[in-house]
Amino acid sequence: MSMNMKVAVIGPHDLVDAVLHIGSLFSELSMLPAPYRHERETLEVIGRVRDEADILLFTGPIPYQIALAASPDIPMVHVYYSGTALYKVLFDFYRKQILSFGDGLPISVDVLQRNEIEEPLSEIGLPTEDLFIKSYESGMSHEEFVAFHYDLWRVGKVVVTVTCVTSVYHRLIALGVPVFRVVPTQSAIRDCLNCALLEGKSLRYSSTQIAVGIMNIDNFQEVAKEASSEYDIQRKKIILQQILIDFGEETQSLIKWSDSDEVSFITTRGIIEQVTRKFQDAPLLLEVMERLQWNASIGIGMGRTANEAEGKAREALHKAKAGGGGKCFLIMQDGMVYGPMGSELTLEYSARSENPELIALAKKVGLSVGTINKLISLCRRLGTSTITASQLADGFGITLRSARRIMAALERYEIASIVGEEQPAGRGRPRQIYSLNLEGVHYE
Repeated sequence: MSMNMKVAVIGPHDLVDAVLHIGSLFSELSMLPAPYRHERETLEVIGRVRDEADILLFTGPIPYQIALAASPDIPMVHVYYSGTALYKVLFDFYRKQILSFGDGLPISVDVLQRNEIEEPLSEIGLPTEDLFIKSYESGMSHEEFVAFHYDLWRVGKVVVTVTCVTSVYHRLIALGVPVFRVVPTQSAIRDCLNCALLEGKSLRYSSTQIAVGIMNIDNFQEVAKEASSEYDIQRKKIILQQILIDFGEETQSLIKWSDSDEVSFITTRGIIEQVTRKFQDAPLLLEVMERLQWNASIGIGMGRTANEAEGKAREALHKAKAGGGGKCFLIMQDGMVYGPMGSELTLEYSARSENPELIALAKKVGLSVGTINKLISLCRRLGTSTITASQLADGFGITLRSARRIMAALERYEIASIVGEEQPAGRGRPRQIYSLNLEGVHYE
């Protein structure tokens, strides 16, 4: 049976077309073209296609790194550029008599790794002494590559430039610099599509993990006492049953009713991922709260077995009920936490870490690794490293007092510093704005 994995192909128009052409030979993959004009449009393009695609395929390393930094949880691959791709460009040099065999190679090359260029050229007897190479490293920008080529050409150190980046190619043409463009080989594109296929098989396997959800009506005994009559409670219970039956039908779940104020359901990870829009929404919680006006908390856990998934669901429910309840959290088998789902600030963070820098930082300030990861995730969602205690309280779902205690601990160990104030709407004392220094500590 065909897997029919949907692959969004992101890159310049001509490279996207090249991938689509070869991708048409892969019956298990459905290709979704998503071209851009410049790498800076990468995140905008991802925003348009991420809900349609199972995997993102980038035609080069720069958009891939941009995407990886912004959304490390999305399955993605990129076409690899090797020294072999340079051969066609070198052939064009000699064919067009831009260079002759006795001239050496006074050229500048970007993105490719030095050993991938020098070794094969040496093997065929071409000198490499005059080569200037700027290999790609994470975080490098379009402007850096343009400046690299332009400066070398301007002072006469190179007679021609070679780039793997389409936007750099167009900019150098505009500057009047002789430039050739390296495009990936067909074999590199095939290799990348095979990687996408393997990633898809991995996803398909993981989607069969068991998912257990536990829903609890917050403070149900108090809710029952405040009801106008026992009949009112019974009517609402019938509505709740109908909501859960509909949800069970939609998600192909086994619904388990208990004598307590709790209901659980069992389904698969793939279905939960679909109905929650990749763990961002909480449709069941929203419907219960809107139709019944009852506060509820939901914890969802993933695992290879029902017991493992239920254990994670209990942990997630504990997080959902913290700070007054009314939330939905999900914990993956590997400890990754998503929540509160359905809110404007759904965070993604790991409750564990093997990063020695992060572990040392957590010990130093007296906070858990999960709290540090959660803080990094919150800053990423807010798009800034400056934050107030009020924003921290809202993002973490904790009291303002607890948030201030966390910020005080970070300030005490110079992880946070006060850089300003803001006046809240209405009356009240100004809020201190903190700048967080988490350099060198990577989100996990």
